[in-house]
This record gives sequence, C-alpha cells and structure tokens, in this order.
Amino acid sequence: MTDEISAKDIDWLEDQINKYKKQFNNYKLFAEVLEQVLNKVAKKHAPLAIVQTRPKDIASFAEKCERKKGKHKCPINQFTDLCGGRIIVHTAEEVEAVSKFIEEHFLIDQENTIDVRQRLKPTEFGYRSVHYIISFKKGVFPNKDVNVEIPSVLTDDKEFPNRRAEVQVRTILEHAWADMAHELVYKGSFEVPSKWEREFAGVAAMLESADKTFSRIEEGLSNYLANYGAYMTDEQMRNKIKTLEIILANDPQNVKIADQIGAMAVCLEDWQKAIDVLSNYKNSDEPNILRNLGIAFCKISDKPGSQKYRQGQRYLEKACKPPDEDLDALVFLAETYEKTDEEKSRTLYHRAYEIDSTYPNLLERYLDFEIYHFRDASIISLMKPVIDASVQRCKDQAEVGVNLPWAYYSMGKFYLLLDKPYESVEAYAKAIQLSSAPDKIETALEALYKLRKISRDIYGYQWVERLLIVGRAVVTSKKAGEIDVEIKELKKTNKKDLEKEEKTLNKLKREKREFDRKSEKAMEEVLKLALSRKEPVQKPVVIVVGGCDPAVEEEMRKYRKLLMNAFSRYEGTVIGGGTQQGISGLVGEAGKKYRDTIWSIGYIPGHISSDATLDQRYTELRETDGIGYSPIESLQSWIDIIAGGLDPSEVKILGINGGMISAIEYRIGLALGATVGIVEDSGREAGVLMRDEKWCRTEKLIHLPADPMTLKAFIGSGGPKLKSSDREKLSRIIHDGFRESKLKTLASKDPALEEWESLPKEFKESSARQADDIYLKLREIGCTVHEVGDREIELFTFTEEEIEFMAEIEHGRWNAERLLEGWRWGEEKDVDNKKSPYLVSWEELPEDVKEWDRFMVSKIPELLKEIGQEIRRN
Repeated sequence: MTDEISAKDIDWLEDQINKYKKQFNNYKLFAEVLEQVLNKVAKKHAPLAIVQTRPKDIASFAEKCERKKGKHKCPINQFTDLCGGRIIVHTAEEVEAVSKFIEEHFLIDQENTIDVRQRLKPTEFGYRSVHYIISFKKGVFPNKDVNVEIPSVLTDDKEFPNRRAEVQVRTILEHAWADMAHELVYKGSFEVPSKWEREFAGVAAMLESADKTFSRIEEGLSNYLANYGAYMTDEQMRNKIKTLEIILANDPQNVKIADQIGAMAVCLEDWQKAIDVLSNYKNSDEPNILRNLGIAFCKISDKPGSQKYRQGQRYLEKACKPPDEDLDALVFLAETYEKTDEEKSRTLYHRAYEIDSTYPNLLERYLDFEIYHFRDASIISLMKPVIDASVQRCKDQAEVGVNLPWAYYSMGKFYLLLDKPYESVEAYAKAIQLSSAPDKIETALEALYKLRKISRDIYGYQWVERLLIVGRAVVTSKKAGEIDVEIKELKKTNKKDLEKEEKTLNKLKREKREFDRKSEKAMEEVLKLALSRKEPVQKPVVIVVGGCDPAVEEEMRKYRKLLMNAFSRYEGTVIGGGTQQGISGLVGEAGKKYRDTIWSIGYIPGHISSDATLDQRYTELRETDGIGYSPIESLQSWIDIIAGGLDPSEVKILGINGGMISAIEYRIGLALGATVGIVEDSGREAGVLMRDEKWCRTEKLIHLPADPMTLKAFIGSGGPKLKSSDREKLSRIIHDGFRESKLKTLASKDPALEEWESLPKEFKESSARQADDIYLKLREIGCTVHEVGDREIELFTFTEEEIEFMAEIEHGRWNAERLLEGWRWGEEKDVDNKKSPYLVSWEELPEDVKEWDRFMVSKIPELLKEIGQEIRRN
C-alpha cells in the first residue's frame, strides 16, 4: 500500500476544483440570498436566533473531495453542502417552528435530509440537530413573511445543476455540542478513547436536559408575559396602553405594539379600544391580532347573527385557519356558535380537542357542551384521566400567575365534575378573589348553569352557585363604588381641566349607570336567597369560625377565657355555628353572657346530624335548606349580610382551629373581602391556611397572637367617642410626647418620628386611635370622664395594677392596629416592609417596650386635662 496519489487522481481532483470554481459565484449568491431568507424566517419564528450561511471555500471543497473520493465520483454534483446555512435558536419549540417553515417553503431532498434526533435511540444522548438539504422553489418567494426576491439562477437546473444547500436547525445548546464535540470526535481521523466518549455522552445528556428545561421556562415566561393581568393592575394596564399608543402613533407599522395594546384592552374588557387599535392590522394575518379582534367584535355586540358578531366570527375563523390554528380562537369560535349552530359548534370543539385535549379552556367548554346538549354525565367518568391532566395544567398556570382567574374557574369546574366539592369551592373562591370585573364571575356562572340539567347528580353544585351569586353581587357593587370615586375625583379638578376631561367624565357616568344596573340585578338574585321573615343583619359583624368536632372539644375549651374577654365590650352581631359543640358553643355562651350588647346568630342546616346539639343560648337560630353541616350555612350568612346592605370589607372573621368546613369559611371570607384573623398555634385548618401559598399573602389575612387584649381590639368595642376637635388635639399631644421620648433611642430618619405637619397619614391615624381608646381603657377600670369648666382639674392617680392593666390594653390595641394595616411580625423593625418584632402577646413583649406603654397610659389624666376633662372613679 502507498500513500502516494496517482496522476489519475490528481487530474480528477483538478477537474473537480475547476468545475467548482466556475460555480463558486453561484454558491456565494446562494449563501447571501439564503441568509436573507433565514433572517426573515427567524424574525417570525425565533426572534433571537443566530443565522449563519457560507459557500464552501475552494480549499475545503478540495479536502472533502480527497477524503470522500471513494464514495463520490462527481462531488461537484453529489455534494449537498457546497452552500451551507445554519439557524441557531433558543428552544426545541423554535426548532419545530423553523423546521415546519422550511418543509413548507423549500424543495427538500428527503433522501439526504437527516433528523439526527430521530436517529438516536431512547437510551442514547448525543449530537442532535436537523439537517435539511434544500433548494429554492419557483414562485414561493417573495411572500408576506419573506419579502426576498430569488435570483433566477438559483431556480435554474441547467445553469446551476447542483443548486442544493445544507441548512442545519439546532438549539444553542445543540450548537455548543456540535462545536465542542461533533466536529472534534465524529470528523476526526482517529478513534476516540472510550473514557472521552463517556464524557461526551454525559455532557450531551446534561445539554439535552437543559434544552428541555429552557423550553419549559421559555414557554412559561412567554405565557406569563402575554397574560398582563397576572402582573399588572387595571390602572397599570391603562397607563401602559397610553404609553404604547404614543409609540404606535410614531411607528404605525409596528404590529407587535398594536398586538400588546389589543391584548391589554381585551384583558380590561375594553372591547371598543381593542377594535379601534386592531382593526388597522386586520390584514397582518397575525393569529393573536385576529383572535383578539374577533373576541372584541363578538363581545361588543353579544347578539349572534348581528353584523358585528358575524364579523367577529370571520376574524376568529381566520385566526384558527391551518397551519397556525390558534387554539383560543378555535375554542371561542365554537362557543359563538353554541346557540345558533349546534352541529358546527360541536365540530369546532372536536377539532380543538384533537389539537390539545387537556387544554383547560377547551376541555371545560367541551364538557359543558356535551353535558348541556345531551343531558348525560357519563362522559365525566370516561374522561377522568383527561380531566385530571387538565386540573394539573390549571395548577401549573396558577402557580406562575398565568391565565388568572380562569385557571381557578376551570379548576373549580373540573373538581365539581370529579366529585370533589370542597376543592371546587376553594378554587372558585380564589377565582372570585382574583376577579377585578364582575363580568368574569358572570361568565363563570353562565358556564355553571350549563350543568343545571344534571345538577342533582353533582354534590356541591348548590354551594358553587350561591358562592358565585354572592361574589358577583360583591364585585359589582365594589366596581360601581370605584367608578363613583373616580367621578368625584375628576369633578375636583378645576373648570378648565374638567372641560378637557369631559369625554372621560361622560364615559365614567355611562359606566356608573351600567354598573348600578348590574349591581341592582345582582342584588335581586341575592335577595331571592336571603332567609325571609328575618331581621336584616346589623353591623358591626364578627363571624367566629373554628373547631366543633367532638375530637377537639376539650382543646377548644382552652379558648373560653380568651373569647369571653374578647367579647366583653363588643356591641354588635356575632355569627356562629349554632350548636353547643366546640367554638360554636363558646359563641353561644358569649351571646348569653353579653345578651344586652351582642346579637348572636347561629346558622344551622334544616336537617341536622344526631351528634350535634342545638344551642338555644344564641339570640336566634337561622335554618338553611342544607342537609347536615356544609358550606351552605356559611354562604347563607353571607347572603343575609349582603342582603342587609353591609359591605363584606367591614366584616371580621375570628378563626380558631377548625376542620374542612372552617377551611372553606376562611377562604370564602377572604374572597369576598372580609378581614380574617387567625389565632396563632390554634392548629388544624387555621394553621394550614397560614401556610397555604395561594392564600397566606392575602392582605386581609391576619396572624393574631393568642393575646386577650389583641383579640378584643381586633373585634372592636363600643363606647363613648371623642369629639373631633378633642381627637385632633389629643392626637397631636400624644405624637409629640412619643417623638420627644423616642428621639434619643430611635433613628431620626424613622418616619414615625416626623413632626406632626410632616407625619405620614398612617402614623397620624395611629395617634388618633390611641386617643379614641382612652375612654375605653378608663371604662375597663371603672372610671368615667367629666367636663370641668368652673374650677381647677384634679389629676387622677392610677394604682400600679390599673396602669399595668391599661398598658396591656394599649399594647393589644397597637397590635390590632398594626396587623389590620398589613404589618407582620419580623425579627427586626422594617418600616418599608411593615415588619415589627413587637407584634407579640403582652407576656412576650420586651420590658422596655412595656415601660413605654405604662408611661403613656399614666399620662392619660394630663392628656384629658388639656381638653378640660377630669377622671372620676365610679
């Protein structure tokens, strides 16, 4: 054998090189045009992609000819990579999108095209990439996505016989593998030692795993970014729209900006805004724009068959036309035909189901449609695995704040169908809490009514129905109130400004009239459910929730003293469970003990279980249509509260321990806007709630120390009030005294130590509340206050026991005040994040802080002297 090259081989090689030189400019042109095309493709399907193209240089061609001479007799016509292109993307999904485009728009040499991903066995890892051998098709380019003219030579087989190029599509991590390993190992002229093969395989496995992780992250973040309601308030979205509209006015061809404005407008249910903006881009063929435009037209008309409604349907049909097939557009289109073309609606739902059977929005509506039209619940058991998978997708969405509140509405519906009523009510409660507009609750209620024909077979249907009716009334009333505030604020502007804002004012007034109408209608539904021949519930209202199970009866008795003290000065309504068991029995006892000041109401089911004993110590027992205790009793109390014209935000719930029903009561209260105070370390569902990631950060959920004075202050007390002028004067004196005493020990930059004129509003109000509480403290030690105008006021002297007792009351008042304002316990004081180490019981409070409370209450006689009042013992 010899390594010498024969003269014949040399002649052959020179001939191939000369032929390649003649075609080189064509390959160079091919690379330039291919780069333009791939960049356009990347802009649409992988915006951050890296595009590379090149003609094979003459030296590389010669080297490959020599290396492959045994296989290729005529390389100039057989080599498929004389022009090469590479598009390096971020995720596997982008690989799929780009690959699909290439397959649909180029001639593919299937025999030589390689998908390395398919070549690997399930147990193998390694170089993964798609290698297409492509040629330009006549008449394909230019088009709307790729506005690039293709020179005629690149489609002429006679002038350019081997007009093929190799295009590689890979992720950035696959590219890293290719550069680091593939070129070195698989193109090397030596056998790689097994040690390094194992290392390469290990790296490949890690990169493949990282690729999949990046894909999941990218998909999740993309969904999150597109779901503006997940991270922006309504006001923030309105302000963002204003900014984007300025940008769009200066860059009217920017479809992406128009898409963002339209998506936010749809999120805000501002259908006209979405139409005004997106109509200018209806010919863009962008699925997002067509879908949102279609939804807006259908929603603004809401009359199937009307011109606008049909126009909306046409946009939706374009949005879900293959190959794009926007799934949300397809589902909404199916929904628009439900009342007018049942068969078409069903066909569209089936088409969507075939694309993605576990997509929550689709599956919920598909099941609703089947159940509503065929009055048959058997489909539920058949589709249980699909429903379970969809529930998990809802959870995944909710975990990252995507598709809210709809993920929770769908989850609630699925749980209801799966015979998990408590989980269903919790999911619906969370959805209501996240619903900024009543239309969302209205939509959920209408969807629930599609199950009405089989509602007797669905345990918990009635619970969910009543919860949604109550939630709709609360959110509608709240929305009307918010608009009323906007109108009043707008009217405060000067006349010149008001003229500029006249259009906005008129729009707000129209919205106010509409929401007043909706609120009245929603309230009518609540009144239908209110218990007849019962007195309206009077405020203030405290609902006591907690353990009533016989297994915890003895444990609950530990809270007897705490509750009796907490309600000792309360004047108002207390709602409990109406039985003698556990916490419910303690409410009955408090109702009897303080009958002159407390109106206690117990809600009991019409059919009560044999192990429950009714508590006749309650002022009244109200009977529901429930069978055994369930969330019905809690919901009925809320129905009666709202029917009485009370605002749920003024209601307080005191939670101690509790089981499955209590867990739902806590969450319903939070969903409706009540303040829920949970006594620390009381166990069971009270503890679970404080750890529940879905609820524990709710602003109105408060962690109460098991401190009698804190509970008393949290519940509130009746009694005489200061005159407004006296309140203002005492507030200032209290603050000045606090400031003078604390400047020596606290940082001067503490906002609580500002002078009165510069003091933040919350700290002014804190001093005012401290002044308010003076009369209550004196009442607790048997003292009264009297006006003195004709003589010198005698300063009253407290006993040490009285000072200690009132100091404890003051700390409880301060605890409750801070907790109600959103403060939480923390190891160190942090004003910005509202944390304090002093939010503890009196027993746990450091002595120096106790001393401050003692000092302040000891000064009460001097404070009252400033407003001409004297303390006397009864």
